[in-house]
Amino acid sequence: MLTGLDSEDVATRQAAMAAILKARQEGDNEIATLLEQRVQAPDRQGTVKDCMLLLGRLHATVHVPLLVNHLTFEAFYKNTKRPQTLEDLHPAIPALIDMGSASIQPVLDRVAAEDGEILQRAGAAVLRGVLGKRRAILIVEDEQKRAPPPAQARLAGVLEFLRAS
Repeated sequence: MLTGLDSEDVATRQAAMAAILKARQEGDNEIATLLEQRVQAPDRQGTVKDCMLLLGRLHATVHVPLLVNHLTFEAFYKNTKRPQTLEDLHPAIPALIDMGSASIQPVLDRVAAEDGEILQRAGAAVLRGVLGKRRAILIVEDEQKRAPPPAQARLAGVLEFLRAS
């Protein structure tokens, strides 16, 4: 495939680019499929964590909804003698941060729609990681103003975690 990129022929280079992109997309989809297959298996937390982190590093933004859906997934390492950070415990957080701006609205939508302290903490961590604390607060405040009352209360919880960090 790479030799095609070095061709003098435009059509050959375009075909090589298409083949590389297709292989990349297929690889991303295989990673996401493995994640979905293993996410419910308690003995495969490491596999799920690595799949999440890899999707983030690859900037596979088509899989942002999958990561947001599993935002509160915990990869708990009971054999370690140290406390885990929020980002280490919930590997979707650093993966979504790596995705950047593509993760902002889906995370906002989920934290506005569902209750849960862990979800609010994780959502706040993603927003802070992508936007920085100050901008994340401004964005969540703006969302809160436009949201219906139940979502306003949920977003208030996210704001608490952002301000405390």
